[in-house]
Amino acid sequence: MNKTDLLTGDIKKHIIRLALPNIGGMFAIIVFNLTDTFFVSKLGVNSLAAMGFTFPVVMVIGAISTGIGMGASSILARAFGKKDNHLMSRIATDGILLSMLSVVIISSVGLATITPLFTLLGAKSEVVPLISDYMTVWYSGVVFFVMPPVSDSSMRAIGDMKRPFMVMLVCALLNLVLDPIFIFDEIDLWIFHINGLDMGIKGAALATLISRACGAVLSLSFLAFKYKLINFKYNSVSELLKSWHDIIAIGIPGAIVRLLPQLVRAVITKLSAIVGGTVAVASIAAGSRIESFSAIVSMAVGVSLIPIMGQNFGAGNMDRVETSRKMILNISLIFGVIQTVIVIFWGDFFGSIFSKDPLVIEYIHKYLIIMMIGSVGLNLYNWISEGLVAIGKANLSLMLNAAGTLLLLIPGLFIGSKIAGFNGMIAGLAAGQIILGIIAEIISKKKFTN
Repeated sequence: MNKTDLLTGDIKKHIIRLALPNIGGMFAIIVFNLTDTFFVSKLGVNSLAAMGFTFPVVMVIGAISTGIGMGASSILARAFGKKDNHLMSRIATDGILLSMLSVVIISSVGLATITPLFTLLGAKSEVVPLISDYMTVWYSGVVFFVMPPVSDSSMRAIGDMKRPFMVMLVCALLNLVLDPIFIFDEIDLWIFHINGLDMGIKGAALATLISRACGAVLSLSFLAFKYKLINFKYNSVSELLKSWHDIIAIGIPGAIVRLLPQLVRAVITKLSAIVGGTVAVASIAAGSRIESFSAIVSMAVGVSLIPIMGQNFGAGNMDRVETSRKMILNISLIFGVIQTVIVIFWGDFFGSIFSKDPLVIEYIHKYLIIMMIGSVGLNLYNWISEGLVAIGKANLSLMLNAAGTLLLLIPGLFIGSKIAGFNGMIAGLAAGQIILGIIAEIISKKKFTN
């Protein structure tokens, strides 16, 4: 079994080497999502609105699959550190089986609740049939959305970031090609004229499903044939049940942590409308999209920490775990300073990409400066949370994030908005992030060494 050994060598170099393919993979995901949105927008407002209504459901199911993937990768990385090949194959295989079991539940419930659920979410009668067209296809092939994050996470756990990137790149390129063919009746490509299938929004869902299915096959092929981690030989049924229990014990907290930022985002949007009206809401929408590009780097570093810290924790190399922990603090400080300097000088330019209104640009600029300062704390507690998951302390990660969100971040938004309106609201959030980062750093000094 050919695997990447992270138990020796320069940890900083490992982080850079593992993070770079992740950045590419996340850009591929962005391209994938933008492709769907772009082509569906050509069908009209109702179709675009229908896709918008599906985002919360897709996001929640995505968090579930990510949670299962996190649980599997945490255990698998530590098993690698212990050189326990049997446990590695058990977790990889059983994680995939768990994702498939969740698919049965998701598909059954989802198909039966499309109309009542999306009506409850506020979809109008003329939009619901379009949502039904899209989600009927999506739920029918949900296995191809839920399973690949688990198999990709298994590869990442053993230090292979390149193949998951290849999987997402294949998905993004296929979706880019298939979307116009399935959605429209005719497509003009330079000198070529192609007859499409004219399936509308249902075609967008089908193109996405086929692209994801190809990615799933590729991901499973790597896991089965290159790494030999698919193994259906059990000593007893209890092995399977124990694997599921252990994966879920880490996966559920991990999934909840992934959803907490959406709660913060909802509060920001609501308060923005109150303290600054349409200008503030527009500024938040544009600013958060600009901010998301820096988040790609942050997420890539976080993903790379799981195999590094997990493998070394499993091997008992606590000195390397401690080195990784200290490096998290240094990287968060350096990255935060770099981001802040960039937006101080270029924030107006970034804002002008999304709006020509001077007031909106000013709001975007202020938002970016304050949030980049706060990103020092944000990245610190996010990366420490990833590290806690890597060493099997997912419940502590959940407690840190939930308590921080409810007791620091959201109160910071409300208090700041009362004191100084829009600027105070963002400053309150940034202050909460920095305080939470400090708390996470204090906790990590004790928890990463025992």
